[in-house]
Amino acid sequence: MEGRRVSRKSKKYNPLFIVFMCMFAAVIIMLILSIVLSVRLGSANKKLKAATEQVTQLEQEVAQLQDDLAAARDRMTAAEDEPTVSPEDANKPAQAPEEHQDTATGTDSSSWLDLSGHSEVQVKPTKLLDSYQTYYTTAGVNLRGGPATSYTKITTVDRGEKVQVAARDGNWSFVKVGNRFGWINSDYLSTTQPAAEASTNSGSSSSGAKRAEATSSNLRRQ
Repeated sequence: MEGRRVSRKSKKYNPLFIVFMCMFAAVIIMLILSIVLSVRLGSANKKLKAATEQVTQLEQEVAQLQDDLAAARDRMTAAEDEPTVSPEDANKPAQAPEEHQDTATGTDSSSWLDLSGHSEVQVKPTKLLDSYQTYYTTAGVNLRGGPATSYTKITTVDRGEKVQVAARDGNWSFVKVGNRFGWINSDYLSTTQPAAEASTNSGSSSSGAKRAEATSSNLRRQ
C-alpha cells in the first residue's frame, strides 16, 4: 500500500510583522543607549562641578598667597628702613633723651660745640661752622645773649681780645670768649689783631674823656 506524502511547507511571516519587530528592536536599542548616555552625562556633570569648585578654591588660595607675599615684602622694606640695633645696645638700659638739638633747629651740643650749662645764651645758633675760627675784637664790644642789641648783655669784651667764632647769623657772630659764649656784632671782629694803642703821658684829660665817651656810645649801640 502506497503511503501518502505529506508536504511540509515553511511557515511564512507577514512582512508587516517583520517591519514592526525591526522597529521595536530599534526603539529598544535607542532607549538603552539614551539611558547609558544619561548616566554617563550625569557623572560627567558631577565631575565638572567638582573640578570647578577645586579651581575656585585654588584661585582663592593663590590670592591669599599673593596677599601674604605682598605683606612680607612690606615688612622686609620696613625692616630695612629701621636702624639696626646691636645686641650690646639692646641690652643697655633706656636713657633719657639728651638735651640737645641738631644744627637745623638750634643746638645745645654738637660734635665739637657743647653749650650745656650756659644759660646766659638766650638764642642758640641755628647753623654751625665746620670748626672754630679765630678773630680779634677791633674795639670794646658787648657780648650778648642773642643776635641783636635788644638781648641781655653778658659782659664786655675789650679791644684786641681773641675770640673763637662758631656760627654766624646775619651781621652777628656766635663766639666763645674764655669760658663764656654769646653773640658779638661782626663789624667789631677782624682776622688780624689790631695794633696796640700808643700810650703818651702828655695826653690831655679832655681827649681821654672824649675817647671814653665814644667807647661808651659804641658799646650802647652794639
